[in-house]
Amino acid sequence: MSSFPIYGNIIKVKWVNSDSVSIVPSFYQSQSGVLEKLKTGFEVIKGFNDNHFAFINGNDKNKEVPFTPDITNIQSLLKDTLKNMIGSDWWIYDKTGDLIIHSQPTDSLFKPMMHRSDNFFAEQTLLMASNEHLGFMNDEKIIDTILKLDLKDILQKPKWVDGSGLSRYNLFTPKSFVYILNKMKNEFGLERMKNILPTGGEGTLSSYYKKDAGFIYAKTGTLSNNCALSGYLITHKGKLLIFSVLSNNYITGATPVRKAVEQFLQQLREKY
Repeated sequence: MSSFPIYGNIIKVKWVNSDSVSIVPSFYQSQSGVLEKLKTGFEVIKGFNDNHFAFINGNDKNKEVPFTPDITNIQSLLKDTLKNMIGSDWWIYDKTGDLIIHSQPTDSLFKPMMHRSDNFFAEQTLLMASNEHLGFMNDEKIIDTILKLDLKDILQKPKWVDGSGLSRYNLFTPKSFVYILNKMKNEFGLERMKNILPTGGEGTLSSYYKKDAGFIYAKTGTLSNNCALSGYLITHKGKLLIFSVLSNNYITGATPVRKAVEQFLQQLREKY
């Protein structure tokens, strides 16, 4: 994880022949070397904190290898990637030739993040929020700030430790999620939330709620033996219900649990 991830902070290596490999991004091709004949494939040798890659004979034909991003190689990678894109609406070069990055509309990040359940986007978004509000990137500090300010009225204070939601130390109740969803609806408007969250047949709901497309907008959450669904449900009578269903400690896969939740919410929609 880094403050400015690029290429996912990994290189993709492909075996070409006994004398060479190809590397994407190509910037790192010049920082690599083949130490011996790669008869059957390759093995990578790399120091933990450097970005020099050496290859010896091994069994890999394709491999992803992490690199350590720093300001120098980030700038080089950006210039190498974007050099033919002058005139786009989100970046320019200044008079000194340095690259300046400009912001995209917020929802152009939030929508794919919610539809794909992109934990990487979520973690980086929290770091960016920290930088914007505190002047530095720190998960713990920005979480503490949000809980003391924006979420100070939450009825059941959560235990919140990261931006991705992947830690089992995160502890939120359904009432907490309903509070947050209601707060977002009131502050940002329901139509905006509908645009960001997937409905039936879309994103992480692609296999569920197809008959209810346009009447449910929700976000899934999944860890082993735990799954969740929280969002907005519009009933047959036109009422708006804000719901959160958390299921845990089941020994099956998530699919039968999600189908049971789907049936439950469909009954709610028909009844109310």
